[in-house]
Amino acid sequence: MMITVNGIRNALWCAIAFGIVACASAPMPTDKLAVAKSAVDRAEQAQAAQFAQVELTKARNKLAAAQSAADKKDADVAARMADQAEVDAQLAEYTARAKQQEQQVDQMEAGLRDLRNETQRNSGVSPAGAGAVTPQPQPQ
Repeated sequence: MMITVNGIRNALWCAIAFGIVACASAPMPTDKLAVAKSAVDRAEQAQAAQFAQVELTKARNKLAAAQSAADKKDADVAARMADQAEVDAQLAEYTARAKQQEQQVDQMEAGLRDLRNETQRNSGVSPAGAGAVTPQPQPQ
């Protein structure tokens, strides 16, 4: 069996053609881009810009990178960056919601503390709660 230049050239052209077909067959991850965009939107609605700015910025940057990769027809990078953007956006949303809940708990605790103190003042109990009655000023 003899290998000829034409045979090598034909084999090379076939390899190139298969490579082009393989690269072109990867579909654009439009569904992943849409999911990532939706996750960023939810994070923004959860006020992540106020409570989780770093996480939201990462999500936005990765979503932009995913869209840029999709524009360049790089499906693998677009899919990977869209997945990362979605995860970062979820982290931003959950962080924002958790911080909001912490704020609400702090406000409720402060309100309860104020009510407790007011009740103790009105009933003559010391704020320490030891049950001691504070002496009332005597009229003169």
